[in-house]
Amino acid sequence: MNYKHLHESRPFDPADFPSLREFFPAYLHQDFGEEYGSAAGAVKGFLADASGDEILQVKEEWKRFRADYRGRSLKDTQAALGQLGSTWLPENEAELAGMDEILSRAEA
Repeated sequence: MNYKHLHESRPFDPADFPSLREFFPAYLHQDFGEEYGSAAGAVKGFLADASGDEILQVKEEWKRFRADYRGRSLKDTQAALGQLGSTWLPENEAELAGMDEILSRAEA
């Protein structure tokens, strides 16, 4: 069977990502650019504010989200981020990779 086909047919459920649903509206909200300067700045703000457990949960869910959306269109990824409460709409894969980098290096 074609794994990619099975993967894409699974519907996205924001409830599968409770920590991201808390993180995005709190840090990547409509004013994140003014408050933090950039999406990277917002993530760094979260890392400064959050407990070790919160950081671990967001890191795990982000990693799973990225795996779920690997190979999908940027438009699909943006839509899913919006469903998680983010107003940040990355313009390219490099912006998503930047988020991967920041979170992968974060210590809880």
